[in-house]
Amino acid sequence: MEFFKLFYLGLKTIYKAINKFIWFFVLGVYSIITIFPKSIISLFTKRENSDSKILDNKKVSNIMLILSVAVYLISVFFISRWYVQGLKIKYLTKSIIETTEIIENEEKEEIVEAPVEEPAEEPTEEPTEVPSQPVYYPNDYWDYMNVPFMNVNFNQLLSKNSDTVGWIKIDGTKVNYPVVQTSNNDYYLSHAFNKSRNAGGWIFADYRVDFEEFGKHTIIYGHNMNNKTMFGSVPQMLYNSYLNHSSDKYIKISTPTCNTVWKLFSIYTIEPETYYLKTNFKNYSFEEFINTIKGRSIYNFGIDVTPNDKILTLSTCDNTGTKRVAVHAKMINIEYK
Repeated sequence: MEFFKLFYLGLKTIYKAINKFIWFFVLGVYSIITIFPKSIISLFTKRENSDSKILDNKKVSNIMLILSVAVYLISVFFISRWYVQGLKIKYLTKSIIETTEIIENEEKEEIVEAPVEEPAEEPTEEPTEVPSQPVYYPNDYWDYMNVPFMNVNFNQLLSKNSDTVGWIKIDGTKVNYPVVQTSNNDYYLSHAFNKSRNAGGWIFADYRVDFEEFGKHTIIYGHNMNNKTMFGSVPQMLYNSYLNHSSDKYIKISTPTCNTVWKLFSIYTIEPETYYLKTNFKNYSFEEFINTIKGRSIYNFGIDVTPNDKILTLSTCDNTGTKRVAVHAKMINIEYK
C-alpha cells in the first residue's frame, strides 16, 4: 500500500509540474510577443531595398528576442524546479507524520501511585548501589510543570534515517518536523529527510551541539521556504499577530531519550553573523551572551534567563533572503524517557 501511495503522489507531483510549466511558457511567450512585436514580425517578413541601418536594427532586435527567450526559459526551469522540490517536501512531510506516532496531551494527567505493600521479610543482602546519571531540571521547572509535552516514537524515523536526533514543533506555526544531524552543516542544506537532493533541504541541528544531553546552547537550522515548509513560517513569529498570543510562545522537542518544552525570550532579524551561533563558552562569558541576544529582541517576553539555563536557537533567512531571523528560547520543562 505504501508503494502505491508514493506512486500516486509522484504522478500528482508530475501533473502539477507540467501544468505550471505550460502556464509559465504561455505567459512568457505572450509577454515576449507584446514587448517585441516588431521583432517577431521581422522574422517572417522580407523587406526589399533595406539599407544597412535597418538590417543592423533587425539584428539587434533578433538578438534581444533570443536573449529574452533564453532568460525566460531558464527562469521557467528554475521556478518549476523549485516548485516541484517544494511539493516533494510537502508529500514527504505528510508521509512521515502519518507513519510516526506522536502523542501530545492537552493536559497532563494526574498520576496516582498504587499503595506499596510492605515486604514480609527484610532482605538479608544489602542492595547494590547503582550510580545515577546526572539529571537536569530547569531553575523554574515548577512554574511550568503543567505545560504538556510532545512524545514521539522514533523507531520508524530511525529506520528511515539514522541521522534523526529529535522532533520539533513550534506552537502557532507550521513547524512540525523530525530533526536530523550529521558531521557538518552543509549536507542537509541541499538534502531532504530521505537524503534525496532537494534545494529545500531539511531541519537540522548544528553538528557541534549535543542533541541528546542538550548543552548550554543548542542550535537548529532550516530554510525559509516560500511555500511555508521547513522554517518558512518562522518569520511570521516577528509579527504582532503571533507575539500577542501568549499560548503560542512554546517550542516542543522530543528526542529518543527525553521530551522538552522551551519558552521564547528573544526574537529579531540581523545581518548574517556567527555571534548568536556560538557553542563554546569556555573562554567567553555565557551571561554576557545571554544578555546580548536578549537585548536584541524586538519584543519583551518578560522571561528571566540566567547562565544556569539551557538555551535553544533557531536560525533561518528572513523573507528578503539578505538577513537572518534568530529565535531564542530557554528550556522550562523536561521529562526523561
